[in-house]
Amino acid sequence: MTDSITNESVVCAICYAYKVDSYSPTYLTRGDKIFTIDVTKDISISSNETIDMKLQYSDTNHTAAQWAAGNMKVEAQYRAFSGAASMAVETTENSKYHTVRVDAIGMCTKNCLTSRGIFRTHPQDFVTEDFKVAVKELTVEELENKVGVFYAIKLQLGGMVKRSFVMEATEEDNETKVTAELQTAFGKECLGASFSAAGSFETGRRSSNKNAKVRREWRAQGGDIDLWFQVGKNEEDKSAFSSAMEIAREWAKTIDNTNVYPFDFELRPLWELIAEFDEKKAGEFRNYLEEKWEKEGSRHVPTMFLPTKLRVEQLPDASKTFLLNTCRVHKTAMVEEAATAQSYLDSVMYLVDRKCYKKWRKAAESGKEEATEIRDIVSRDDDITVEELIEQLETRADHRFSQSQRYLGLWGNDSKESNRIENLNKAFLDKLIKRLNGDLICQVSVEEWHVDLEECEKQVTEAVEWFDENISCMQSEDRLKNIVKAIGQVKSMQESLTGFLERLQSEVEK
Repeated sequence: MTDSITNESVVCAICYAYKVDSYSPTYLTRGDKIFTIDVTKDISISSNETIDMKLQYSDTNHTAAQWAAGNMKVEAQYRAFSGAASMAVETTENSKYHTVRVDAIGMCTKNCLTSRGIFRTHPQDFVTEDFKVAVKELTVEELENKVGVFYAIKLQLGGMVKRSFVMEATEEDNETKVTAELQTAFGKECLGASFSAAGSFETGRRSSNKNAKVRREWRAQGGDIDLWFQVGKNEEDKSAFSSAMEIAREWAKTIDNTNVYPFDFELRPLWELIAEFDEKKAGEFRNYLEEKWEKEGSRHVPTMFLPTKLRVEQLPDASKTFLLNTCRVHKTAMVEEAATAQSYLDSVMYLVDRKCYKKWRKAAESGKEEATEIRDIVSRDDDITVEELIEQLETRADHRFSQSQRYLGLWGNDSKESNRIENLNKAFLDKLIKRLNGDLICQVSVEEWHVDLEECEKQVTEAVEWFDENISCMQSEDRLKNIVKAIGQVKSMQESLTGFLERLQSEVEK
């Protein structure tokens, strides 16, 4: 195998510079050829046929860009990959919410190329004349676009597939929870699909939280990548492959010297090579890239977690009391209505309107049982969320409304009392729904309130820094006028904040 790949078309991958590319599973694409080597002595080629599947979890504390840079041994330059390995759900706009990212990666390695000897220790001796001309004549922007920003000292040849999921996150999210959610939908390796479970992700929302946005990406290089679309296609058209690993084995058979791609790089910054010929240009190139990467890395700066799904057990005591009391009052009312209906059934009137009284009693007893069920959910179910309870109540309310519209018997006489009771049952449910929706709105408002306070603190800090940097530059008249104005503004803020602080402290002491 080693002898069969000693042709320039394959091993020349290590002779190129590389540019950052968000459309490649490796985050890299070839730039210009910068080295001329003797493949028989300047590189080591080892056969290393393996298949590897892994999940890579990223969050605010350790981003996908940091993973990428660390894997390629250029940790200090991790911001170079901030755009390609973005943690943002919306690539065209900023989001205030923290995100998590899971990259499901499948790799088939055929060979490993490593620079050796003088080529490894003194790569500047192997650069092309065209590279030397480029360093001399091109601007730093042109060097990036036409040549590249990194060069490789080691790489694997084979194929790579990557399925990426970027999701808005709550404070409760962690690697175990998020990975389990994806594995339920897409299988153990997250490269296949469970047709039914994956449905919610197709809508751009998480299965565990319909308010959490999801961005999905699929990238593949090497071999017959169409095989990866054969797993879990739909319920009727079963695939011949039951798992991602089975596909990986078949995929590996299709990878040969005509369709291998480089991946799993070990890189060095190109400015190190440029410095051997022009230290000033190398410094300019490095500064240009680091400033650009810094800006790209600051595009997604989340300020808050997605509000956690509020559970019923987490409701304020006042809300719980309201819900339980409302259930109790409605249950009492329905007991009385059922008793009244029964009293008519026990009287001589039974012979006249017995169907009406029976439906009346049945509707009242049903309302009583429903009030008891909801009371038990509010007081005993520790796992149900407010959203889930609202959804249940809305379904019940829709049913009550349909029951209240019946027209039975002569001129609707048989259903007039049961319709009245069903309207009372629906009004009871609507009352609960309204209160619970208010609790959800309050939760979001509290989250945004804290963000507003953080933003206020940030603005005050920036104002102080600006004052320190610019006050000495002002003309004497403007200086005095602006300082007096600032004193008034600060005093006004101070009075407002003092009053607000006293209110907060009083709440703590209650």
